[in-house]
Amino acid sequence: MTILITGANGYVAEHTLRQLRALAQQDAGANLHVRGLVRNPARADKVRALGAEPIIGDVTNLASLVQAMAGVEKVIHLAAVNRDRGEVTMERVNAQGTINVVEAAKQAGVKHIINLVGLGADPKRPYPLAYTQGRGVEAIISSGIPYTILEASVIFGPGDEFLNTLAGLARLPPFMIVPGDGQTKFQPIAVQDVAVCLVQSLSRPEVINRRLQICGSEVITLEGIIDAILAEMGVKRIKLHMPVFLLKPAVALMDALLPKPPVTPSLLAQLGVDNVATDNATTKVFGIEPIKLRAGISFVREMSFGKLMARTFGRAEYR
Repeated sequence: MTILITGANGYVAEHTLRQLRALAQQDAGANLHVRGLVRNPARADKVRALGAEPIIGDVTNLASLVQAMAGVEKVIHLAAVNRDRGEVTMERVNAQGTINVVEAAKQAGVKHIINLVGLGADPKRPYPLAYTQGRGVEAIISSGIPYTILEASVIFGPGDEFLNTLAGLARLPPFMIVPGDGQTKFQPIAVQDVAVCLVQSLSRPEVINRRLQICGSEVITLEGIIDAILAEMGVKRIKLHMPVFLLKPAVALMDALLPKPPVTPSLLAQLGVDNVATDNATTKVFGIEPIKLRAGISFVREMSFGKLMARTFGRAEYR
């Protein structure tokens, strides 16, 4: 079976490729051949090191997708962005990029598309990330190709952006800014668990033509996440609740000036919206007992304000 993973240099893709490599090693009879779609040839070696064949291409370029999907049976579509930067926009990548993936998959005779999106992706929602991913989901569902849509809440693990950003900011005493009242609810899921769900979706007939929510087993507020990070890091901070409208100008300015700002306007907007499952499939469908947040965030101890700044100015990654 030949599988193409889009966004192969991404955070979730890295863990998914590891899962696929382990599966291929455990079951030689599975005869898995994995291709990883990468935009930058300089980063092809990373994909190759994870046991996949790097294919240079871009979801915004239909011709490159058609070439990448020749002979492909299944696609794990992970390419997505959460902010606009130049020509790389949520509209071009999340919406039109997914439409391109669907068109190329039709031409290649792909038998199954698996797509990971944020919980609540919906073109009727007034948030750019949810709206653009929702348009992509609609294109997949209406394509006639068998599909599986996995919707995840906050994804955490070594190298994540959300928790590592909070941890980096927590290194600056004496205050820790909490957007709004801090009571927005999340249901964080470990990146390892997300990768397992994605890989299992390749072979589970019961997930075909279904839209499934994958989240952790516990609902926790934004302030609760911050408290867990502070406790894990062993630091005490004075939590300063700040209305979102006061944060908007600073976040907009950072987004305009910085290569990789710690908070984007899209993220800030969604921090005020509950992000929890109504029907969690992680255990019910995939049989996974999710890693609890407090048991899986030892990585935040390694985060420093310096690392956050290096990442913000485009000089480093979290991983």
